[in-house]
Amino acid sequence: MVRVRAAVVVTALALLASASVRTSNRVLCGGFLPKNNLRIPVGDISAAGISEAMFNDVLDKIQKVYGPIIASKGGKLIINRKWTDSTVNASAYQSGRNWYLNMYGGLARHRAITWDGMALVACHELGHHIGGYPKEGNWATNEGASDYFATLKCMRLMYDGSQGADPIDSVGEKGCAAQHPKGAARNLCQKGTMAGVSVVALFQDLSPQNPAPSLGTPDPSQVDQMYDDHPAGQCRLDTYFQGAMCTAKLSDELSDSEPGPGSCTKAGGYSVGLRSRCWYKPPQGEELTVASMPALRQPLPDAKALEERLESLRGALSGGGL
Repeated sequence: MVRVRAAVVVTALALLASASVRTSNRVLCGGFLPKNNLRIPVGDISAAGISEAMFNDVLDKIQKVYGPIIASKGGKLIINRKWTDSTVNASAYQSGRNWYLNMYGGLARHRAITWDGMALVACHELGHHIGGYPKEGNWATNEGASDYFATLKCMRLMYDGSQGADPIDSVGEKGCAAQHPKGAARNLCQKGTMAGVSVVALFQDLSPQNPAPSLGTPDPSQVDQMYDDHPAGQCRLDTYFQGAMCTAKLSDELSDSEPGPGSCTKAGGYSVGLRSRCWYKPPQGEELTVASMPALRQPLPDAKALEERLESLRGALSGGGL
């Protein structure tokens, strides 16, 4: 009887443990792209992206740079390298302390993908884990903010800054030069910006926009509430460009609960490098700045000066004029 009871207890504990593991899986729906049926198998005639060696080189760099960063936050970065999988997408999820990236060969074989473009995709997926505010659900940074993190933080750690982008879009070149006059910072801005340009053809294959997205035609729309899903291609390109131009300190971490730390906001005094309003709704008060309220910039008179001014007014009034 004792043995039977013990067996029952062991079985019950095992079931509870199994349930705990299942409920600890925090899966991010979708991926870098909306769900799609596009497939590019190994050896496909349309394959024109990067090689398997380049695919692994990108992910080796991601693991080397971000493995320790994830570990410092209590997680373990695990990159599933699905080179033979024809899926044109990428995704992220968490299971307990294991933080996963699913990187598919189908996406790497798309004609739009360069080494920089693949790094951008991986950085976006990392952004779901550590991209900060705003969150979608209980753990994942939303899609627009993951795009922002990709060029604001992640892509800048993928290069040493010794070389800029080649070729470079003229709008991107001017924007980066204006915000980052020094060589290394300017080069990193160019790299992130042009990585964003490189994936535009990928967005166009799945959801064409006319005219096609470009750095010179930013999306003028402004959402009236936070949009957590995948923005349109132009909006995403705008976000990459803004993230790359932001001059906030790279070492300053993003916050999970507020927009300011580690990023560019109007409340922080920035006018460039902001999260794009085509998906981002600022919390109340974020857009109010000292610069936008001229009265706050005027120094208040001291008490003595104020008293003298009042006496002068009294005298003028008693004399019948000002």
